[in-house]
Order: sequence, then structure tokens, then C-alpha cells
Amino acid sequence: MYYSSGNYEAFARLRKPAGVDDKTAWFVGSGLASLAGAAFMIRDGRMAGNKITVLERLTLPGGALDGIKEPEKGFVIRGGRG
Repeated sequence: MYYSSGNYEAFARLRKPAGVDDKTAWFVGSGLASLAGAAFMIRDGRMAGNKITVLERLTLPGGALDGIKEPEKGFVIRGGRG
């Protein structure tokens, strides 16, 4: 982890919430908000990653911020709901 004077996460560790080991989390959609929420639950909420489930209807995760490399066009972002 990068240490700087403004990086409090490097020095402060939150207490593990009571009962977090007995809970699970479910996110509907694999967009940016769900992925960020899952990351914060792991980092700040101290939830084990195997207790978090992300559901996605489409074959390509990422919500509106998905990107795919097409040889003729380069990287293409859908940028909207599918």
C-alpha cells in the first residue's frame, strides 16, 4: 500500500463489525456501484469475499462501463443500458 500523509487507510484499521461472519451480501447487477460496494464491504466491513455474491443478467460484466477491444475500432464502451 502507498503511504502518504493523506492516506489514513494505511494507518487506521476499523474494528470488525459484530456478526459480520454470519452475514452474506447480494448485489444485483455487476455495474460500478455493485463492484465498489463489494470492495468496500471487504475492506471496511471486513466481510469475507466468498460471502459476497454479484448477480448479472448479461454475459459481459461492468454495467454501462464495460469495454471490449475490437480489432478494427479499438476499445468500445457500450455506455448505456443493454
